[in-house]
Amino acid sequence: MLTLTENFIEDKFTIDELLKRSWSFRNSDEFIKFFDFIARFNHYSRYNTMLVYIQNPAVTFFGGVSYWKKNFGRTIKEEARPYIILAPMGPVLLVYDVFDTEGKETPEQFLERNLGRKPNNVKGRINARVLANAITEAENWGIKIKYKPLSYFNGGYVTTIFSNRLEICLKEGASIEESLAVLIHELAHLYLGHTGHQELFYKEKDKPAKLLQRKISRSAEELEAETISYLICKKLGLQSSSAEYIAGYITCETDLIEFSYETVIKIADKIEKLFVK
Repeated sequence: MLTLTENFIEDKFTIDELLKRSWSFRNSDEFIKFFDFIARFNHYSRYNTMLVYIQNPAVTFFGGVSYWKKNFGRTIKEEARPYIILAPMGPVLLVYDVFDTEGKETPEQFLERNLGRKPNNVKGRINARVLANAITEAENWGIKIKYKPLSYFNGGYVTTIFSNRLEICLKEGASIEESLAVLIHELAHLYLGHTGHQELFYKEKDKPAKLLQRKISRSAEELEAETISYLICKKLGLQSSSAEYIAGYITCETDLIEFSYETVIKIADKIEKLFVK
């Protein structure tokens, strides 16, 4: 059995390898392909984009009838839901989400081919009880777990102190493995002190558990939370897309200044003990 020091060294080495792979991925053809494809949908103003997301937060990529036909050879489904935006030289324009289009490929196949990967993909298998135990333990600490339909890229989220509630939302239809990886990621945000919550109350304990209070950048928050998800998933025999996810947040070496190895490893150990018996 490894000692605490040996465990720390092993986890630190694992984290270093993850960050190294993430940095290398930024220069890969897959990474460039990913952002080149996304850039093709920056043809509407931020205001119009906001209008669409107000109408439906789950929208992924959208465009008008001619845009989909001309650029991708895709047509609009008969029952498609239109979204209203302001037209450049007229009153309004109707646009449609990629999931309301048809073509030689399904919307999922179209996105995976052009993006080069499936977001939030986790390889491997776990017993459903692992996820069930994690959810039960989280709810014992007063964390409400919900499933909702979310956008293509959004696997889930945790509320902050500003929402006046403590809730983790997971994506409807995701696999057990994907849901667990996201749940760990969001629990990590909470325990790392990213959400502003000060304490948790366990239903069978008198005293609350204090949470960390830290002020770091958004990039550092995502790096830390995803690293914890990666560490725990790896120990469970799961392979996530953490390197690709993290690559989007590492723009230079200074992004790692706020990253705390010690805090990440301690919180990973704490979260793992919550539900991995």
